[in-house]
Amino acid sequence: MPKDMFNHIPKEKQEMFLNVAIEEFTMKSFEQVSVNSIVKTAGISRGSFYTYFENKDELFNYIFTKIREERFNYAKELLKESNRDFFVFIEKLFEYDFDHFSTKNRYSLFRNYIHYIQVHKGGSIKDSMIMPLSGKFTKEDRSYTKVFDVKKYGDSDAEFLDLVEMTMLIVVNTFLKSESENLSKDEIIKIFRKRIEILKNGSRKREK
Repeated sequence: MPKDMFNHIPKEKQEMFLNVAIEEFTMKSFEQVSVNSIVKTAGISRGSFYTYFENKDELFNYIFTKIREERFNYAKELLKESNRDFFVFIEKLFEYDFDHFSTKNRYSLFRNYIHYIQVHKGGSIKDSMIMPLSGKFTKEDRSYTKVFDVKKYGDSDAEFLDLVEMTMLIVVNTFLKSESENLSKDEIIKIFRKRIEILKNGSRKREK
């Protein structure tokens, strides 16, 4: 979280500073971004940076904390609309994420965050996925079992959490496919739906 000084500067100055930082973390890997490059573009002193944040790690995490908060607010409304159906919920959330990251050219930011979690925090892809209902997804985290009708998806909470984990891997992989192949929204949504259908129904063809 930022230091108190950051919270006391004007909102427009906060937004300007964060937008500069987002651009830096989007265009460069975490390792390539430097405090010097951020302050130079933002037009502030290096000393001012350290009155706002302890280091670039804290700044990067704060950026994604804000993204999580926005996503959480959207997800709360989406839960009502989806009638506790996990697959309806996740498809709509995927569309939200696609719009959010593609229109703002933030695929690289998303990818860099995954890399940051894996390399610098010792996490995995499922940990780095920015889920709206919990901070870090583990089998001990029961947040999902409280908001979805778990009995529709397995015999236990653990089975449902395995389903969530597999779904998150599909989400991340589909995002990266969209970026690498420069796919349109219609194309990537079609691919995502097909993958989710396979997860829902299994890959084995049913006999008629």
